[in-house]
Amino acid sequence: MGLTIKTMKHNLFSVLVFLCCAITTQLLSQRVWGQAAAPVAAGMTADQWKAVKAIKIANLDKDTYFKSGGYILDRYEERPAYVFNYTDGITRKIYLYKVFAAADTKELGLLAIYKNEKSGEIKPFVIPGASAERGAWDAYIDELKYVGEKEPGLMSTLTFVLSREMAGLLSGGGAKTDEGGAKKKEEYNFCFAPDAPVTMADGSSKPISNVVAGDVVLGYDAKTKTLTPTAVTKLDTHSGDFALAGVWLAPVNELTADNRNVLTAPTLLEATANHPVLTAAGRKPLGDVKAGDVLYRYDATTNGVAAFKVVQAEKTVRSVKSVYNLVTESGAYLVGETVVLDK
Repeated sequence: MGLTIKTMKHNLFSVLVFLCCAITTQLLSQRVWGQAAAPVAAGMTADQWKAVKAIKIANLDKDTYFKSGGYILDRYEERPAYVFNYTDGITRKIYLYKVFAAADTKELGLLAIYKNEKSGEIKPFVIPGASAERGAWDAYIDELKYVGEKEPGLMSTLTFVLSREMAGLLSGGGAKTDEGGAKKKEEYNFCFAPDAPVTMADGSSKPISNVVAGDVVLGYDAKTKTLTPTAVTKLDTHSGDFALAGVWLAPVNELTADNRNVLTAPTLLEATANHPVLTAAGRKPLGDVKAGDVLYRYDATTNGVAAFKVVQAEKTVRSVKSVYNLVTESGAYLVGETVVLDK
């Protein structure tokens, strides 16, 4: 009889956790996607739900933003994983990503990824937006019931994360949004102007808009800190209105030398504010680079890179109607002979 009562209590607890997770998810999705004043466009379909669920993330701790299969995954509010240490000694983590359609950056939903650090088990949960098709929601609820309940600790960690995010939204937290309540489209386009000069493997330059997949450009190996030829695997293009930030660079050795009569004119590097560049302090969005920061540029005399210091930073240099970005095998290439990083 005692065993039966204990089983009933356990089953009741599981049902309550399941209901709490489902209700919290629905409230969170309505809060995130239901703020637009205009009618909400059609959301995630059942096929899109399956496609997003199939996306594999190579490194959950480092891959905070990337494109895959026509979708953009962006770490929710740039937050690290939620970490849970239970009394069973097993560390559990939840990673949360926003999901967008790459073609038009329409927000589709959330991707919550559960990881059991002891077993290495990874379970993705695709959480549809409030305007998603019924089939997408049915698929998600089935996942909660038939997958979530089988892994001890999964439902409680997922419920906590979604409840915590919901509480943050209700208290007024969240990212910068446009008038419709969604993140601005340009925040997900990490790019350069059409005329941005890309340094090719032979030392020549070509406008980024003319570069094609298969071209070999001069890349940068972060491990060896050397320049090396690298193949372009993809060219991303976006149309719209894009503001470009800029930094003016001058050689560090000229700024520190006391016997120079003529200084080299500063060089301008411009891109969307969120595009990452390599600085002495590591990876940094161009818009966060400040005067005094050190970037790296091609040095023809050594066939390597030289340190250049930012002498001036501008939030907006100009606006363009189209922007471009390269995806390379090395993960870094040169624009205006300055080392920039793949988004």
